[in-house]
Amino acid sequence: MILVAVGTFLHGFDALVAAADDAAAALAVPGFAQIGHSKVVPRHLGWQRFLAPDDLARKIAGASVVVCHGGIGLIGEAMRAGRPIVVMPRRGRPTRASPAGDQTALVQRLAERHPIRVCATPDELRPLLRTVLAVGSGPCRYQLGSDVPMILAGFLASTAAQSRPAASS
Repeated sequence: MILVAVGTFLHGFDALVAAADDAAAALAVPGFAQIGHSKVVPRHLGWQRFLAPDDLARKIAGASVVVCHGGIGLIGEAMRAGRPIVVMPRRGRPTRASPAGDQTALVQRLAERHPIRVCATPDELRPLLRTVLAVGSGPCRYQLGSDVPMILAGFLASTAAQSRPAASS
């Protein structure tokens, strides 16, 4: 079973929900999607808008693979549960209307250190899921010592440095 989770962002993540639903249908894989505020409603996956934390933890623990956006909360839960992870990060600059921001840099840094697969576009999800499911759903080993806080601190520092105005001479 695949678990798809988009988090709680106020605009949902329609592209991820649609791609995961299509992939599940094409691969004949059962699954469940937490779709949040997404406008897209799955036709092939069971779904619910939001799950209580304990329900989400149970779904993650029982999943063959977790497919999610690049939120550190969902990624962290899947890592602690030892599940294979496919991440499709949200992209784009944060705006007042869409404050989520781009998750690509953080996800790529995590994928450099952990066996997390990054899906850059919705079209990549089906072949990536096929590969992950073919390998099997055994537990993944993630080094959870303390590098995630270090990665986050570095990422936040670089983001802050990029947003500071240049000093004038």
